[in-house]
Amino acid sequence: MPNTQVRSVKSPEGVNRPKRSPRKVRRLGLSLLAVLLLGVIIFLLIPSPIEPAKWSAPTAPSFEEAGPWKQNNKLSSAQLVTDAPKSPEFITFDKEGQLYTGDSDGKIYKVAFDAEGNPQKAQVFADTKGTPNGLIFDANGNLIVTDVKKGLLSINPSGSIEVLANQVDGKPIYLANELDIAKDGSIYFSDTSNYGRVTFREIAENKPHGRLLKYDPLTKQTTVLLEGLYFANGVALSADEDFVLVAESYHYQLTRYWLKGSKKGTSDIFADNLAGFPDNITRDEQGHFWVGIFTTRISFVDQMHRSPWLAGIMAKLPESLLSGASAPAKHGLAVELNPQGQLIESWHDPEGSLYGVTTAASDNGYLYIGTAPGGSRGVHRVLLTK
Repeated sequence: MPNTQVRSVKSPEGVNRPKRSPRKVRRLGLSLLAVLLLGVIIFLLIPSPIEPAKWSAPTAPSFEEAGPWKQNNKLSSAQLVTDAPKSPEFITFDKEGQLYTGDSDGKIYKVAFDAEGNPQKAQVFADTKGTPNGLIFDANGNLIVTDVKKGLLSINPSGSIEVLANQVDGKPIYLANELDIAKDGSIYFSDTSNYGRVTFREIAENKPHGRLLKYDPLTKQTTVLLEGLYFANGVALSADEDFVLVAESYHYQLTRYWLKGSKKGTSDIFADNLAGFPDNITRDEQGHFWVGIFTTRISFVDQMHRSPWLAGIMAKLPESLLSGASAPAKHGLAVELNPQGQLIESWHDPEGSLYGVTTAASDNGYLYIGTAPGGSRGVHRVLLTK
């Protein structure tokens, strides 16, 4: 018989391959670990771009305990008025009851209502080519606007835009944010921060860079009333115009600047230890103040404030990696305060269908809600039933 040899065929999985020795694997692992540790050491040794200040924030009010902060669902039934503006930062009304609001792309929208109070399609009223935040009509029918990029503006009924102020004391108005107008035409407005934009670094730094400004329409001069504010934001005059409020978002408080009386020219705290970051302030016909809370407290932010070392480390990271750390919680919140600064009640949407609240404005039996980028979109409203 012929000598036959049977050859076994090996599957690809069975092909003999050179094996890595355990020693080589360990060397590779140790090399990667060394590179990682070196990167961490270099990161820690790089100087932080900020010198954070230590601050121990007061314990936030509880939403579980009985009282005006008790959680409810008063905002959960909000009706969409218009989704034309994606981020309607502030809301105001003209003498005919038409709603006006700005958007982050520069456009200002107008919304009319029919005889039954139903909102009509939004129309573009003007385009600042900037970022219009605060907007209120003056006695002459001009829409006065605080624009983050452009400064203090006046827009006449036909939509023509005039810059009223973009400097004060020879320096830029860095971030014009919100405003209110007195009966004599004086315009009180906030210059949020000399950072010139909203940035996580400023939250981490925890130092005051904001100002409260006043524009005199007669002299066309702008003056500084208050400085050293922690992210100056919403502004509102009292019904008697004896004081003006400005929100300090990063310290959860409202500051009062006295315009009349024995305390004229001084300031004090009007309301503190709010349950989140106060944004815009509006005043209703009763003289009560409504405050939009952009987000409830962020525990990580309070932890950073207690630990400047941690804040300094976080400030080294790229801003794009930190956006989530300061994103608004999905919990809608607005509050009502009396003229003495006492909390009357809070309005919640714990489900988070409406969140990132910047403005709560009372008008014609409704509470209108505005939001900012990062929050829900469009103008909403709820009935003002107690």
